[in-house]
Amino acid sequence: MYLFLDDRGCVTTRDKAVKVVFGLPDWVAEDIAEYGTKYCCGYGGSGSRTDKWGYVGYVRCEGMGGTRSFSVDAFPCIDGDRRAFVLNRDSIFNVKLPLVCLRRNPGGRFNYDLILDRYNDLIEIAKKSRCRGHCVLDVYGSVVAFGDDVFDVVDEWVKLMRSKIVSEVSVLV
Repeated sequence: MYLFLDDRGCVTTRDKAVKVVFGLPDWVAEDIAEYGTKYCCGYGGSGSRTDKWGYVGYVRCEGMGGTRSFSVDAFPCIDGDRRAFVLNRDSIFNVKLPLVCLRRNPGGRFNYDLILDRYNDLIEIAKKSRCRGHCVLDVYGSVVAFGDDVFDVVDEWVKLMRSKIVSEVSVLV
């Protein structure tokens, strides 16, 4: 599940959104449907700072006066224009595909050099793919997520990165 956020970081409709937060826990949809909880989210940086991505941390969302809260990870990426981008922190609306992202390794850290080293390889894998719609490919060229709506595909991708099912670096086309 994902949430569209306005300029204050609170839930809004798709047409008024300036940001999107992906990879929410499944219970959030039930909470919104059953109780009408309104969530507001903010970015939290943690760990070391890099020149290219800044702090890559997490997004924390709270509803009902802070009684209902959750966090989702952010992920460093490079877009089709070779710009540094942080998925779940920066706006996905102006990102050019293909998008190459890095997940945390089992130790909880990012190997930032890996995304730079593997970027060109993943772009070549993406060029050879015959996906219809949008696809996420791992370093072996296997399709790990696909669909027509880019938001649905990115949401599935974030869940795979969070659970460490997809390879450490992967690409969305």
